[in-house]
Amino acid sequence: MRTALVAGGVGLLGLAWATRAEPSAMRTAAATFLATLEENELEAARFPLHAAERREWSYLPGERKGIALRELDADERKALRGLLRTTLSAAGERRLDEIVALEHLLRERESTPDKVATWRDAGAYSVAVFGDVGGVDPWSWRLEGHHVVLHFTELGNALAITPHFLGSNPARSERDGKVVEPLAEEQALARKLVQSLTGSLRDRAVLDQPVPQDVLLTPGKIERFDDDEGISLAELDEAQAKLADALIESYVGRFDGPAFEWAREQFSNRGTVRFLWLGSTEPGKPHYYRLHSAGRSIEYVNIQNDTNHVHTLWREFGADFGDEAVRNFEGLTEK
Repeated sequence: MRTALVAGGVGLLGLAWATRAEPSAMRTAAATFLATLEENELEAARFPLHAAERREWSYLPGERKGIALRELDADERKALRGLLRTTLSAAGERRLDEIVALEHLLRERESTPDKVATWRDAGAYSVAVFGDVGGVDPWSWRLEGHHVVLHFTELGNALAITPHFLGSNPARSERDGKVVEPLAEEQALARKLVQSLTGSLRDRAVLDQPVPQDVLLTPGKIERFDDDEGISLAELDEAQAKLADALIESYVGRFDGPAFEWAREQFSNRGTVRFLWLGSTEPGKPHYYRLHSAGRSIEYVNIQNDTNHVHTLWREFGADFGDEAVRNFEGLTEK
């Protein structure tokens, strides 16, 4: 037992951490989920904390290490839903469910009489748990698949939620007479913000650069952005600042519980956050925007599929996967 750590240390990006007296709701829910699995399923779902698979993330279609959703029975799916609800808000859960359900639509659209588009598979999303959920050491878990990267790392009361990716293809569709647009807020609020800008503020926010084909900080890339690009949110007037706050909340509000508190803390000093836009500000035209500071970035791009295919990505510079907190913890426990 590491009672000496109750006094704490410095965790993610300067946040204090300490060993919890009781397991967190997320840790307890993960243990409950693992307890529902059969032995062969456990072998597929569990990995050591420092397994290479933990850092291998992707939002492209395909199989992942871990246990696929198609392998889970009703009780196991219920336990997984309980784990998700320790981290995701109702809004985040809705986004996730709508994005996963789009795989059915894509299979219908891409299948032919001669070949079923099996690469579009809502059952291919996989769950993996890294480390020991029963102790006090760092551990993490992820749910990953096409257009979804949910990755959470916990150490005491310190938490990491990145890399975090949600995408939607199509960005907007209709199903049974209902419009499905999982990431509508993230698009509409940013467009309202950029359209509200005038004069030099708009000139500095809307850059004369081509819209990239994807988010820039794809797996393997973690370069910090230029601190002078775009405009500071501190320059906005009251109405514009409210739009910027709502835009940030469309990302932060995907989370619940400690994950929400951690996410909100990262953007507590809005004056350090910058905003920029590439491309047209009119609906239906390719565009990209970014919220970034010295420590993190949120990217959004909509250019593929005739501007009906959205990618969003949140990265923490030097702290994805809880790297900073894990290093601090292991450095202390080795002494």
